[in-house]
Amino acid sequence: MHNVAVFGAAGYAGLELVKLVAVHPGVRLVCAASDARAGKPIDEMTGTRTNAMFVTTQAALSIKAEVALLATPPEAAAELTPKLLATGCRVIDLSNAHRADPRAVYGLASLFAADVAGAVLVANPGCYATAVITALAPVVKHELVEREIAVAAGSGVTGAGRTADEAMSLGEMYGEVRAYKVLRHQHVPEIEAALARMAPAAARPRIALTTHLLPLARGIFMTATARLRTAISTEALAERYRAEYAHDPSVTIAASAEHVSLRRVVGTNSCAVGVASEGIAGGFLVITAALDNLLKGAAGQAIENLNAMLGLERTTGLGHLARHV
Repeated sequence: MHNVAVFGAAGYAGLELVKLVAVHPGVRLVCAASDARAGKPIDEMTGTRTNAMFVTTQAALSIKAEVALLATPPEAAAELTPKLLATGCRVIDLSNAHRADPRAVYGLASLFAADVAGAVLVANPGCYATAVITALAPVVKHELVEREIAVAAGSGVTGAGRTADEAMSLGEMYGEVRAYKVLRHQHVPEIEAALARMAPAAARPRIALTTHLLPLARGIFMTATARLRTAISTEALAERYRAEYAHDPSVTIAASAEHVSLRRVVGTNSCAVGVASEGIAGGFLVITAALDNLLKGAAGQAIENLNAMLGLERTTGLGHLARHV
């Protein structure tokens, strides 16, 4: 059994991590750090049977762990990471503190799992980034689309983390949809950098991402639109996607772009992708994708990275997840 610590354990992603680590057959949860909840039972918030209490961040730093999972804000992650690495603990950071750090391995398990195995510091991808990169990787890799790609994506309010901001409450968001961070979303450089790794310099994509808040607790749905560089039918494109992700347990290729649905993925560690093509060079290509922002977009993917670091099967500890109905 490998000892694992969770920091930021009482946030939305942190609680998902605690629940997943608590039932993982290959690891032991040695501490769950939350300064706000220190001294209170973990099981009251998670429904698990750990019989343990949340501890302070300072107390958690003194507990020996093989891997630390950070579900903290980026400022706290940046401060904690060197302290943990100095003790020989490996780190998976769910914040954006290290996604542009050359010392970190970018942990998008569907594409870069081989890089994660020997890493001491893994930057877990953002939730929007996971959906967009997964959806676009095959067409970018095979140079099927022009460089400029427009993406519209919406997230449930848990994507902003646990916050006292009234505007982020479901009561305020009920019946409402609004765009935010238009042309300035922090995930764009991350998305472009990951996609650039699989495209020649002249074909590296430029992403125009428009994000929206949705009146939902959790889930991300995105639609990408691009121009085809070469003629390819919807059927041929879907077959290309199925081949690309044939051995990926976390990606499902839907029967069509219209069959991608939040209800089918929320509660799971799966990203669903669907495609539609006008079939002619210069015509439009539309790709839809959906995932659970707290699982495949955060905690579930962190467990995939944890498994890679520990030499375990990628889906270990995730097989019990089932979609919400």
